[in-house]
Amino acid sequence: MKILALIPLLMGVTACYSQKNISTTIPTPAIKSEQKVEPAPDVLLKEAILDAELNAMGEMPLGNLSWEHFSGRYDIDIDLGEGQEYNGVMNFRMKRDSLFWFSITASIGFQIAKGIIKNDTLHALDLLQKNYYRVSLKELQVSTQLPAQIGALQRLFSGEILSQQVHFNSADSTFRGDASFYPGYVVTFDKAKNVKQNAINDEVNQRYLWADYTDRILVNNPLHSVSSQTQIILKDALKTIRLDVRLKTSSFEPIPSYPFNVPNGYTLVETW
Repeated sequence: MKILALIPLLMGVTACYSQKNISTTIPTPAIKSEQKVEPAPDVLLKEAILDAELNAMGEMPLGNLSWEHFSGRYDIDIDLGEGQEYNGVMNFRMKRDSLFWFSITASIGFQIAKGIIKNDTLHALDLLQKNYYRVSLKELQVSTQLPAQIGALQRLFSGEILSQQVHFNSADSTFRGDASFYPGYVVTFDKAKNVKQNAINDEVNQRYLWADYTDRILVNNPLHSVSSQTQIILKDALKTIRLDVRLKTSSFEPIPSYPFNVPNGYTLVETW
């Protein structure tokens, strides 16, 4: 399984690594809540159920943030298993549900991949192998049996619910995505009602994704509190891949450009 099946922005990394075998700043602290008596678990559950019901009616953004533009620079560590461990830097530029630009630089300092998702199509350059990937997100999702919508990919890293809505399932006391999103999607929340974990447990296709959000940036607007530290685990019957990302710099200002062009001499690849 290729890790880019679910995370197209890592296409260059796995394509390069499979053929062959940062800035230093203080991590952003977690948001600290004021000292207070925590409500009992059953009260939290009732509040969460109410939130889910309101969210289903479009009246409350449970697990959603409100950014329109977001750019960030991340330190990344990738463990592909069998001793294949790599690290580097990843940059994002995103316009919500519309554009997703990315670049990946190896730890030794040279860029190995870059690309953009727009008009429901992934465009990505493997700069080492000189391949140009042009793949529709629909085809990517069908071929990999994993969700590949642009909004879901953005929210996977910002730390929001992947589905447009979630509903409380009283049978097992879990929050699940709407039926139109993807089977086996479950989300859990922390006491501040931020997403704590996104999980996809696709038993039919034996594909699993767990994204744990362990820290968030400290900002004046809580609806801009994107995840600053995330661990993503992607697993199938044969392999487990781990990705750790740590946000180093971020901005919510409008982004003037999303530069992408294909140099001469690249081989076009339209399947994945």
